[in-house]
This record gives sequence, C-alpha cells and structure tokens, in this order.
Amino acid sequence: MTGVQRALAPPVVLSGLGGAEAFFAEVVAGLPASTAAAVVVTHLLPGQMDFLAAFEHVAQVVAVLPKPKSADLRIRKQVEAVHRCDVLDRARFTDPLWLTAYLEDRAAGRRLVLADIGGYFAPALAELCGTFSGQIAGVVEDTENGLRRYLQLDPLPCPVYSVARSPLKEPEDRLVGEAIVFSIESLLRRMGEILPGRRACVLGFGKIGSGVAAALHARHVVVTVRDTDPVRQAQAIAAGFHSMPLPEALSGADLVVSATGRHAIGMEHLPLLREGAFLAGATSGDDEFDLGSLTGETSGFIRQDVIDGVVRYGRQGRAFFLLGNGNAVNFLHTSAMGPAIHLVKAEIVAAAARLLSEPHEPALYEVPARTRARIAAAWVDKFRRPADAVRSPFDGRERNK
Repeated sequence: MTGVQRALAPPVVLSGLGGAEAFFAEVVAGLPASTAAAVVVTHLLPGQMDFLAAFEHVAQVVAVLPKPKSADLRIRKQVEAVHRCDVLDRARFTDPLWLTAYLEDRAAGRRLVLADIGGYFAPALAELCGTFSGQIAGVVEDTENGLRRYLQLDPLPCPVYSVARSPLKEPEDRLVGEAIVFSIESLLRRMGEILPGRRACVLGFGKIGSGVAAALHARHVVVTVRDTDPVRQAQAIAAGFHSMPLPEALSGADLVVSATGRHAIGMEHLPLLREGAFLAGATSGDDEFDLGSLTGETSGFIRQDVIDGVVRYGRQGRAFFLLGNGNAVNFLHTSAMGPAIHLVKAEIVAAAARLLSEPHEPALYEVPARTRARIAAAWVDKFRRPADAVRSPFDGRERNK
C-alpha cells in the first residue's frame, strides 16, 4: 500500500476475540492516519504485540528493532511475518553516519517517527535531524533511563514525547517489580535456596524499585532501601522499610537489587557485598552496573556458571552470585505483564499520532490528560471483570443471622 493509499484508507479495524484487539481498535478509531513512517524499538514478548497493528494506523512501521535481551523467539517469528525486524545495537546507533544511512534505507524522503525504549537514538539524534533526507517528526520514549539520555541533549533537536512518568505506566512498573522478584525467587529455588527470612537491599525507590521492595516484603524478606533522593528515601522509611548507610546496607544483605538506572554498583562496591550475596538488576546492565572490568584478567575474579541465569564470581576466598548476567532479571522468565501493558503501549501510539498530526517545536512533551483518560476508559471497558465474575466471600455460605 502506498502512502497516499494509506491516507485515504478507512481506519484500521483490529478484529479478534481478545480484549487487546478490541481495546486498540477503540483507541486508534480516534487517532488520525498519516503517510509517515515509523521505526519501532520494542520488547518482543507474548501478549504485548497488538500495539504494532495499532501503530500501523498512525504510520507505516518500516522496521521493528527488538530489544536483544527480551526477544522471545516464537514472538519474533510472528512479528517477522508482518514486519521487517532489524538488529538493535547500541554501539552502532551512536554513529550518526551509520544511523543516517540505515534510516535512509528504510524511509528516505519521508516523515519519520522514532519509537524508542532506552534512548538508543539519543547520541546521534542532533546530526540525524540535520542530515536525514526526510523529516524526523520526533521521538516517543518509553523509559526513565531513556528519558535521561534525551534530557542530556541541550537543546533538543526535535520534539520528544515521554511516557516514562505517565500514570498509565504505573501499573506496568508495579508489575515489573513483582516480575523481578518472581524471577529472583525462581533462580534461588533452583539453587535450593528460598527468599523468606532473608535480608535484602533495594537501591532506588522509584516506581520499579518501590515495586521490588513491596514484592520482597510480601515474601517475608527484611528490606532496606537506599535512594540518593531524600524525598524518596523519606517515602521508603514512611512505608516501613529500613534505612542505613550504603556500606552497612550492602554488607548486611543476602540480596542486592539495583533499580536506579545510574550505575549504583561499581567494582568498588563488590568488596562490601556479604559472602555469598546475590546481585540482581532491574533494568539494563549497562545502566545499573559499572562492572566492565569484572571479567578482565586484572580483576582477580574467577567466573563459574552455576545454572542458567546465575554466575558465581569468586576472589580471595569470597564470592557473590550475579543473576541474569546483570541485565533485567525478569526477562529470564518472559516478564509477562498481562493487560496492564496495553495502557502505556496505547499512549505511545497516541503520542506518535500527535507528533504526526500537529505542529511541534523541539521540546519535551507528554500526552494530555484528556487523551490518557480516554485510553484508560477504553481499557476499563474492555478488561474489567464482569460483576457476576466477582464472587462475595459469603456466596454459597449461610450468612450469620
């Protein structure tokens, strides 16, 4: 279908039996179509791909760039049957010449929107906006770590929408925290260990970190929280979590979970870890840890693979266990989010539609509250449980008279 044909075509109708199809059909029904192109960075996970069909209503998806640590092979095959999937490589994306040539090959001369997860386009964005033969309409960034990378660009060379701090993302963030703890517990149980009764240190009390802390507490883990932001540290203490200086927090923890996205753990912190401690990350290992020299010959550490997803590093009679190779540990177990993930995915589609249908100056934007409310209302309509499916605890029992 040509760009003109796309513009004249009726709105995409996403038919199917699932609630996701019906939800996205209602969302895109209120969004304008365009002749533009889109390059989409995304996780390829079960139950999360319906938004790509919805994105096609807003712009032609000329390339999908799967996040390498979260690409389910079965889902990838399904996506490849419809869309072109290319390799996502952070090192190559920092090269303006390479990135420009890549996008010229995919969408030369067209308006182009970039959907990002993690700031992949940020390093070369300024040069890209000046050299691309078409027009970079803007970027839609999903994550907090990615938002930080775009905020480092001063000034921004094009409009950037962020959904990282959207209320529609909060359910996902809480579920991510639960998924991280689920994966940690699964790995420990495979090693003959359990979580209840242990002590944990959670670094960072943002939306994901607070979800991790709550999920650990629910599993009867004693949780200490460390956050460099005094407001968040106060929130953690007010929520009932312990607080202590970082050296004491690390040395007293059986489990350390980093959820800051700011290299909270470096080589200098490893001697502080308790003997046999488990170390896990909540986001990309490139963002959570600064352990580049861990595998070098001069580090003195000896690596030993324990089970899939767990590596033991030992030195001078002491050792710790790194979970998930330092990457987001929840992706070891697919990180299912359920229908809640569709809320923020729909907001990403809506942000792309705004970039392509309305004039924008180069600046940081968020989707308006009225659009979020419309998305939320559609989600509630499609995914709420029917009243007759919710049983009272008294159903089937004789009530006290």
